[in-house]
Amino acid sequence: MNRFDRSFDRLLVALAALAGAIFAAIALLIPVNVVLRNAFDTSIYGLLDAIEYGLLAATFLAAPWVLAKNAHVTVDLLVSSLRPGARRIADMAVNLMGAAVSAVFLWYALEALGLSYSRGSMIRTAFIIPEWWTLTVAPLSMALIFVEFLRKLARPASGQRAATGL
Repeated sequence: MNRFDRSFDRLLVALAALAGAIFAAIALLIPVNVVLRNAFDTSIYGLLDAIEYGLLAATFLAAPWVLAKNAHVTVDLLVSSLRPGARRIADMAVNLMGAAVSAVFLWYALEALGLSYSRGSMIRTAFIIPEWWTLTVAPLSMALIFVEFLRKLARPASGQRAATGL
């Protein structure tokens, strides 16, 4: 494994850990907010909006790591019945399509981010923040997913099956 791959993997793990921390904070703060509301007739101001932004961010931050670990949802009923050579071709085709689709999503995510930034759009909920802040995580994620699909194309198929419970 070369230096780029090691650094890229460390970045994916760091972003996944950040996503995990966000999910953990959400899991801890929701019951705290319920207790505050029911026992003390108060709540954490803006928590629901923060949870929405946290779910958005955590999902996008974790997605490249999930792809790298092959821990995403797959339907391999057809592919698993193919011979090894045909399976490799199918794997390459899927990775090519994934790279193409993530590149298209990256393009549109960057376009939305740039448009929001240039317009100065603001989100006015419990927080008043620039809209582009919430849009930064999508292009980052799509760029990393694109790179991961390219890495999968460059590596020979290891025959590694997806991390499933079955």
